[in-house]
Amino acid sequence: MTRSRRSSGKATTKELQKDIGEMQNVINQLINAMTNDMSRINGIVYAMLQEDGRLKESKCPSCSQVLFEPQLKLLPPSTSCPACGADLEDKEQMSIDNWDNGVVGEEE
Repeated sequence: MTRSRRSSGKATTKELQKDIGEMQNVINQLINAMTNDMSRINGIVYAMLQEDGRLKESKCPSCSQVLFEPQLKLLPPSTSCPACGADLEDKEQMSIDNWDNGVVGEEE
């Protein structure tokens, strides 16, 4: 004798698929709500920094992506591009002539 699924309390495949679909919808709604909140917060922070003159705009030398960097005392400046990962610090190699003449990189 076999027992039916209903009497055993186990869910059928269709019921499980329906439950999974409902969970995916709830998760998608949650992610959308969080994305909207983060977008709003980013907009507010950007506007505050722009208003205070604490936002530096620059371009990545490698990928030409426009970068916005907050100029805050406790926040160290970025050293790499968030888009391509290229180094943002200008590290020009000192020429042999400058080395021979005793010129330091900042004096050029």
